[in-house]
Amino acid sequence: MRVTVSFKSNLFPLRLEASAKALAAGRPEDWWQGAKERGLFSLFRLQQQLGSRWLSRSFTEQDIAASSFCRSAYPVLPSLPWHCDLDPASADDLLSGRLSVFGLPWHWTADGACWHQAPDTGRTWPRRFFPGIPVDTGNQCGDVRVVWEPSRLQHLVTLALIAQKADPSVRARAVAAVETQLLSWVAANPLLIGVHYVSPMECALRLLAGCYALDLIRPWMQQPQAVWSALLTLVSGHAELIRKRLALRSPIPHETLAGAAALIHAGSLFTELEQAERWLAFGLYLLEEDTPRHISQDGGSQEQGLGYLHFSSDLYGLIVALLDHQQRPLPEKIRQAFDRSRAFLAEFRMPADDRLPAIGDGDCETALSPYLRFRTPGRKQTAALTTFHLSGYSIIRGRDSQRAIVDHGPLGMPPRYAHGHADALSMVLQIGSQDILIDPGTYTYLGDEAWRAYFRGTRGHNTVTVDGADQAVPESALTWSHPFDTHLVYRDETPEGKITVIARHYGYKDRFGVTHLRGVSYEPPGSWMIWDWLTGSGTHHLELNWHVGCRVVPVDGGYRLEGLEQPLLLTIEGGASRLYTGSVQPVAGWRSSRYGSKEPITTIR
Repeated sequence: MRVTVSFKSNLFPLRLEASAKALAAGRPEDWWQGAKERGLFSLFRLQQQLGSRWLSRSFTEQDIAASSFCRSAYPVLPSLPWHCDLDPASADDLLSGRLSVFGLPWHWTADGACWHQAPDTGRTWPRRFFPGIPVDTGNQCGDVRVVWEPSRLQHLVTLALIAQKADPSVRARAVAAVETQLLSWVAANPLLIGVHYVSPMECALRLLAGCYALDLIRPWMQQPQAVWSALLTLVSGHAELIRKRLALRSPIPHETLAGAAALIHAGSLFTELEQAERWLAFGLYLLEEDTPRHISQDGGSQEQGLGYLHFSSDLYGLIVALLDHQQRPLPEKIRQAFDRSRAFLAEFRMPADDRLPAIGDGDCETALSPYLRFRTPGRKQTAALTTFHLSGYSIIRGRDSQRAIVDHGPLGMPPRYAHGHADALSMVLQIGSQDILIDPGTYTYLGDEAWRAYFRGTRGHNTVTVDGADQAVPESALTWSHPFDTHLVYRDETPEGKITVIARHYGYKDRFGVTHLRGVSYEPPGSWMIWDWLTGSGTHHLELNWHVGCRVVPVDGGYRLEGLEQPLLLTIEGGASRLYTGSVQPVAGWRSSRYGSKEPITTIR
């Protein structure tokens, strides 16, 4: 018996539409998660109407005096490895209440309206019970990730770092900015009201930033009573909301990890609050139970994104530093996960400038501050082949700082594969600090659908498409179906320094009957060969894209890649090719070096 589920979205209330789509698409786990959340939100609404204490508690001078974190004259949090190299102009902008949000201007205003105004559209996000605020693609206000950024309050940590190193007059400005903006945010965002409560992860990052910012400036506070009261209000409401939301078990691993970090901090720092013991216990439980979902045994991320791995690794670092500082027991597997992730990231960083390639989704995510620098020394990088079998990457290192990264890993983390890209067998190539073949990045999550489709789709990567289709089937901006399987077929390194990697993926096999095999070979001193075999039946349109990070000049026999000490010659055999730079019809020739912005590059198609 076969049952087909269909629906007409105009017959469903807004809150039920996403769950109905999930059920129709055959994803009962998403439907069940949505049903549990709707039940919890109904309870929140009832508690709000009844004036539940956790939703409306205010804190007095007696509460502040009873709090060991608030009354301490000395730093309570651990000393972290900061490296704040902010230039004077950027520091002055922050001191004046100005912030660049993904390249867009944002300015703090005393009336608090700034926290709800969208930097990307100028529109104002609704101030109502948060479950009723639409944030998905097509909403009227903009990309929700953009308005969330300043409300993470991580720029307050930067202001606190400025205060620590500045002369007294600048320090006073920095401390005043931290205090007034924190007070402003708490006043403008009553618990459960507004877009900033939609994501438990956003609440978690805000809680962490508030605690660290105030701990850094505590010797110079100008309004201690008001500020500590605001922090207690934020921590108590945020921590309890995070606990209740994550009790439903988020399917997104880095969201769970951020929540665990916030609960561990709240529970261990504010022990006098009545729910503190519960926060700490649940945070430690989430941390230990969900750790295998975050970090693979080889150190990579099951979400298949280096940006999110860096984010998760920093969250682990904050937890390890805090529990060590408090001399609390730490499960050994947590410390090992942190160490593995740092070692993995060290292998991928560019030796010249420490950058990570833009593989998988990334939105400039930071756990606490971009100036936090947890490090694990990597091994000396020589001309060699390194393969991470579980995560699905091979790194080929040639002479003179030549390096290729070949992606033969899975799509992402089931069941939604939310932050994975359809990039099987894609590769990037770097020489020194110069990007030759690049991953174009992410650009947006919930903004323009066409751009989201391009940047995470197969055409947005250095690999082959069949009949114009992605290697997996996009269901929504953060969901894939029909994930591909990959297989590392062969790897070899000869005494003469020749290195070969061959891998296969099956993303087109069920839909088109086509299998793609790719080989990448390096031969000293600087010859690279990439070859593709596609096997199957029928007639198909094959398209290969090379996204180039330097200047491309057509010459006889191929393309000259300029901007290096020695120009490279790229030759392509089989089919016809042409160049696209900043093209909209068709979409080609773009990169996103940071979330929310894009710039033209050259794509050879």
